[in-house]
Amino acid sequence: MSGITLVTGATGFIGRYVLRRLAREPETCVRVLVRRPDALDAKECRGIEVIRGDVRDPAALSQAMHGVDTVLHLAACARAWARDPSEFSEINVEAVRRLLGLAAEYGVPNLVHVSTVLTLPPVRAAQVNGRSQVPTPYESSKREGERLVESYAAAGRHAVIVHPTRVYGPGPLHDANGVTRAIALYLSGRLRVRLADGDVLANYVHAEDVAAGIVLAARRGHSGTHYVLGGEDASFRQLLEFASDVARLHRRVVALPVGVALAFAGAAEWWGHLGGRAFITRGWVRGFLEDRRADSMPARQDLGYAPRGLNDGLSQTVAWLRAAGKVPR
Repeated sequence: MSGITLVTGATGFIGRYVLRRLAREPETCVRVLVRRPDALDAKECRGIEVIRGDVRDPAALSQAMHGVDTVLHLAACARAWARDPSEFSEINVEAVRRLLGLAAEYGVPNLVHVSTVLTLPPVRAAQVNGRSQVPTPYESSKREGERLVESYAAAGRHAVIVHPTRVYGPGPLHDANGVTRAIALYLSGRLRVRLADGDVLANYVHAEDVAAGIVLAARRGHSGTHYVLGGEDASFRQLLEFASDVARLHRRVVALPVGVALAFAGAAEWWGHLGGRAFITRGWVRGFLEDRRADSMPARQDLGYAPRGLNDGLSQTVAWLRAAGKVPR
């Protein structure tokens, strides 16, 4: 890509991989909009133009958008719970609306909106009732943000939407890298229970492959098109078994009945309403019970997207976890 490329969400799990990818392209001038510039890796960010600000700040967003040729929009509120639910709509909807307005005003020729596979229908819905069936604030706000991008593209402007599946790989072990965190807990013997999900399938993809797919979507994506950026299908039990084989460490994990998991999630929500932090909700339990197999063939055909297999990705990830002292050698 030539010209200036703006990356939002550059300090996030996937965003860091996108910056590393762009750093290998000397013809690309990179600009980032970040709340905390000190969170950027100084070695990897030499030559990058840094604008301090939040995507919710109109002045900072306008400054960041001015004169750019490509926007890679990764910034999002992607958590199971927020004490203030309006945070989801402010970041995942209203900030997108403002960004698209500026893109139209400034005539930005190329935009990639990073969404999630959770906005797409599952292969098979989860058999749950009650509160669990209600879309999570994350799901509903990301869907609404997508609709804004679809309308923007339908008006004749260029925009592509990409849907990463369950992402893993070396990086901070926080909510955005929950798969790797679960693997680390499992291999260190601290993950003792898992959901009795009937071995429903999900799709797992390495963060570096997602970053490659995002950059490819900016180069080759067809406007208005949705691309799934996935890797390999597996059940969560299989994922842990693959990690065991790679690490040569085998742990015993008990399958937690769905009813118990939903009750625990309900209690977590109650605790969140009282001022604590809800690490899981009933809606997220439902998400783990859905069949989330994914088809990345359109991305492979149109973009040249070529993700690695799960065994290769886990081998690299486990090696990184060991080097970082997160799991036994």
